[in-house]
Amino acid sequence: MSTGENEFKQWIGRTETTCDDLTIAPILAMAAMLDKKNMVYGRGDQLPPLWHWLFFLNPARQSTLARDGHPKRGDFLPPIPFPRRMWAGSRFDFHQPLCIGEKVSRQSTIKSIIFKEGRSGNLAFVCVRHEIS
Repeated sequence: MSTGENEFKQWIGRTETTCDDLTIAPILAMAAMLDKKNMVYGRGDQLPPLWHWLFFLNPARQSTLARDGHPKRGDFLPPIPFPRRMWAGSRFDFHQPLCIGEKVSRQSTIKSIIFKEGRSGNLAFVCVRHEIS
């Protein structure tokens, strides 16, 4: 394990829970943006796959943003001192549909932090598992 991994090891297992209501307005906006012909959605209808991304947004005040435009590190995500962040990938398992009108929660857990060296320099991969119920 590298020095960086040792330094941030205590962040592994950290959890954060966020709650949201699956309201209709973002769903109608997404349907319009995708030019869906059938824009009739109502309470109890199933949320289309991957549309959960419309929810659990993390609004942050402008004054609390880092130089990269993301919320400053050190609250949930570890304060790894690299200058850029990017989304490296995802896997999804859907066990049951989410329905419009439901109150849902998302529990996020830091599963691992792996440091590597790439062509452009040092990298850190923070693996976060999100469970929505």
